[in-house]
Amino acid sequence: MTTISADGVDIEIQEDSWRLVPAAEELLSGTPVFWVMRGSGVMEYTPGFGAERRLPGTVLSLEYVRAVVIGYDEKKRRWRLGFHLARRATDKPRWLELVRWPVGNNELYAAAAQQAGRALSECVGCPLKIFGAKKLPRPTAQQATRSGVTGPLTPHAREDIGPQRVKLWAQGIDLPVQYPGMWLGEGRGGVTLRLAKDVAPRRSGEEAPAFNQCVFDPERRTIRLVPPTGLLGIFMGGAQGRVIPMDSVYNVELRHTIQQSHASKPDNDGLMTEITYTHHTWGVYLTLPEESLLLAQTEHTTSSEFSRRRISTTDKFSVDSQANIEFLRQYQANQEAAEAAETFARAVALVVASTLGVRLVKTEVGGEL
Repeated sequence: MTTISADGVDIEIQEDSWRLVPAAEELLSGTPVFWVMRGSGVMEYTPGFGAERRLPGTVLSLEYVRAVVIGYDEKKRRWRLGFHLARRATDKPRWLELVRWPVGNNELYAAAAQQAGRALSECVGCPLKIFGAKKLPRPTAQQATRSGVTGPLTPHAREDIGPQRVKLWAQGIDLPVQYPGMWLGEGRGGVTLRLAKDVAPRRSGEEAPAFNQCVFDPERRTIRLVPPTGLLGIFMGGAQGRVIPMDSVYNVELRHTIQQSHASKPDNDGLMTEITYTHHTWGVYLTLPEESLLLAQTEHTTSSEFSRRRISTTDKFSVDSQANIEFLRQYQANQEAAEAAETFARAVALVVASTLGVRLVKTEVGGEL
């Protein structure tokens, strides 16, 4: 659970909920006064919280929420977070403040407010809008923990899977398996991993495999890496391949790296809508005595436009039904692409670890929003 302190309240964020709890010095500390459960379709609050904000009863449908709004109020010199509420999309929205931060300069609570706003937007399933966007500070190196962070030397989650379980799971994989630009299958010399010649990093600073073919030969107990020049280049005296003894491999690592970036686009209402791009990379590495050797890498990028869009089901015959159907198709295609990238990397990791007879180490760099 993530806890963010604000003015008189603590914001408690979990994977499936967002809650406001009075701070320790308040009378009702520990008891939430406002909460949203992911997928519930409603916001809930105490009678006092609702009366202060002119909300009916203790429950309100999230269908009335048009956007989560955060921003820095220059006049009051504090960050504010709330909803834009409207009965219909064409109505002028009403501002409903949920929480505010203590008085201070723009940079003091910027990171906390943005984190709380993004999490609430994900939980409710609606756009995140920003006022005072021109004054939003850039995140510091410590705040931008997902920017350019890779490798097990950074904080990460780790799971070790023993050779016996690896071999059992690998038996359920039907070879060959393939992914755009990559192929894994059985050959005369054992298991072979082939990469297209144009496999290269898509962004500056990213790594890429330094070979186009990798042969795992159980009989010779060797791993042969064929460089991009190909077999003909080697026979003609070109660049030499690399041979690695299987016994020198400590384990196979399946590394899942999560990186995020944020962009804003102007709206007709004078605010900015923020879009969060989440980039997933699955890399398969051989852990050697002095290096981690990248074998294969898949990736997938998704945006918050999928996770922050709520499909209305109140009117099945509305003119937006066709748009909703198209969105659901795009959402399904996005999910299938992400599953294909993860599944191929996992298959490569399991088959290679099983062939080598070593354990599989699953690591994850990054975290939740």
